[in-house]
Amino acid sequence: MTGASVPELRRAVEESPYTAEAHLRLGTALLEAGAAREAEGELRAAIGLDPRCAGAWVNLGGILLARWEFSAAIEANRRAAEADPALPLAHFNQAVGHLHLGEHLEALECLGRALALEPRNGAAYHHLGIVLYALGRELEARLCIAYASELGYRPSRMSVEALERAAAARTGDPSTWQSQESPLTPQGERDGTAQGQ
Repeated sequence: MTGASVPELRRAVEESPYTAEAHLRLGTALLEAGAAREAEGELRAAIGLDPRCAGAWVNLGGILLARWEFSAAIEANRRAAEADPALPLAHFNQAVGHLHLGEHLEALECLGRALALEPRNGAAYHHLGIVLYALGRELEARLCIAYASELGYRPSRMSVEALERAAAARTGDPSTWQSQESPLTPQGERDGTAQGQ
């Protein structure tokens, strides 16, 4: 049913209301359509039917991240990673939650797992740079930021500001890390959702 419309997916849920996959697909489509509140209900229904539905957990975690419910987002993504340890987005999303909570060592560990699974993930390298700056590992941080850019990652304004804060906290001068090519427009920022096609 890949590419099915929301009405088609609603019919599929009506026909198979006890199928986690049907609820996951509808929830994912609703999320992609911008109906996060309704998507959350479908994702929770999928989890209720199958507590090991990794796609539902990671998408729910993305919704929670967007609402700044970081502890709940970490837990949802931990459950996704537990159900599917090879799902890089679950590890990445956990890291983002930990980063927002100032839990740098936990974020470092999660980013390590995400990059082991997806070694060319520019967003993960960018966030790793933020974490490394926060941990006082400036040279490694600079290398990660440069590599993220080389991979084509273009951070959102929020990601750039997080990097500036981390760099300033360690060096006292946020301009020391930033190259002239660092764009401030969000292009290619991972949104932490949309698993379940």
